[in-house]
Amino acid sequence: MDNNQEALVFIIGPENLHNKFLVYIIERELKMKCHLYPVIDNFIAQRKEQILHSLKKRKYLLLIDSIHSSFEEMLRHLSSFMSDTHFYVALFNLSENTGIEKNGLAKNIKGFFYKEEKIDLFLKGIIIILKDELWVQRKLLSRFVLQSFKEKREVIKEKNNLTQREIEILSMVSLGSTNEEISDSLHLSLNTVKTHLYNIYKKIDVNNRFLAAMWAAKNL
Repeated sequence: MDNNQEALVFIIGPENLHNKFLVYIIERELKMKCHLYPVIDNFIAQRKEQILHSLKKRKYLLLIDSIHSSFEEMLRHLSSFMSDTHFYVALFNLSENTGIEKNGLAKNIKGFFYKEEKIDLFLKGIIIILKDELWVQRKLLSRFVLQSFKEKREVIKEKNNLTQREIEILSMVSLGSTNEEISDSLHLSLNTVKTHLYNIYKKIDVNNRFLAAMWAAKNL
């Protein structure tokens, strides 16, 4: 299947010159059919049955104009589509530093386009999203991943009563480090490392290094 020709794009936003221009550019440059709807209710009323019956045959991309719409409310209206892997939602006309991206990613939003976005990047983003990939600034994605990792570790610390030092040692164990390597890396005595490992085993309910490494690989 040719993703470009088989995909349908819908813009939810006011019928102004900007959005009409986007329809024109998408159809001309990407050879995709694109339709503009001023309100989500009209889109659902006219397209719901068509989309639900053909989701497995073609892909659909919904571009929501964030200036004029509450995307949270939009997603409630789109709940019958959002679980399908052939239906994608992206936000455009975003302002920088609003913090909407993290919440959007959690709700399966696939792309984020900003007010100053160049048209070539906008079109590239559409293609990327229809390949089932995210279109989000790399720096933001890295920040969210690191934040999520940190939050996960905090939960693990609290749940298992592990100290920060014990998590560091457990992480090194999962990478195959020996006691001597852990000692050198963390500037601890061998006896201190062994004591930490003994306490770690009790807290995570394992009785050997291999099981500890498996636990760390799964939970850290």
